[in-house]
Amino acid sequence: MPARPFVIGGLLLLVLGLVGEFLVFPTMLASDGGEFVNQIRKEDIESGNSTVEIVKYDDYDVGDTVRIVDTIARIQICDYNAGQTCVWLDSIGIGVNDILWFTFNGDLLSEYDRGHKVVITFEIVALNSGETAAGYDTDAGALATDAIAPRYSTQPELAFGGLVVLGLLLLVFGGYSAWKGGGKEEVVSPGARLDDDWGMIAPPAAPAAAPAIAGAAPVAFPPAVAPPATQPAPLATQPTVYPTSTETQLIQCPACQSQLKINDPTRPLNITCPGCQAGMVVR
Repeated sequence: MPARPFVIGGLLLLVLGLVGEFLVFPTMLASDGGEFVNQIRKEDIESGNSTVEIVKYDDYDVGDTVRIVDTIARIQICDYNAGQTCVWLDSIGIGVNDILWFTFNGDLLSEYDRGHKVVITFEIVALNSGETAAGYDTDAGALATDAIAPRYSTQPELAFGGLVVLGLLLLVFGGYSAWKGGGKEEVVSPGARLDDDWGMIAPPAAPAAAPAIAGAAPVAFPPAVAPPATQPAPLATQPTVYPTSTETQLIQCPACQSQLKINDPTRPLNITCPGCQAGMVVR
């Protein structure tokens, strides 16, 4: 199994998760307390015979969700009778005006302390022709306790954290696969596209030899048939060739001892002695 896709995919997911966790979420999906306070403005409106001060948000409208990522600078119980907790943030500072802290309708001292990184989430609602955070428009006049959560526990952060974990798992799996299969030759099926930059096609594989079976008789293959060779004609069909000579030869008749001259090249030669009429064969 090729390990390179797992390694590349793991690196991409890891980088995407880290960028989302530490850059996209704090700066694009959320803001700090100082940025939220700086966009708040107050307006005076006439209500009957009196002037009423209302709050407006420049960056948010009614129905929008606000996420604030910050560090607790101070936390204390601000209403012992109602059990409400006031929280100051580092980016805002510790002030005396009501607008510079967040009030929660419950006791949070057992869960949070100074220096804790938190995420405060609430919805913008309408109040007296102005705008405020959901919870401040009720009789409690405070945010719900579930509006504050520890850092790295909200849904967007968990989603980015999941990408980081998945990327690490793919990196570990790809690295293990590469280490385990580093000494093995990868088998590519015939006709498959090779994993390279040229798009080569794997050549057809040579037929594998059949494995030998213990105790079985060896298989006899038919001998190769050689092409018919040109063979000489049988000797019986060839004419007999006798040596020829044009020189005159002397032979002696065995009967009368006469000397005879012959120059006939034919062999064997049947002749008759002219003196005694004896027949003979000359070879």
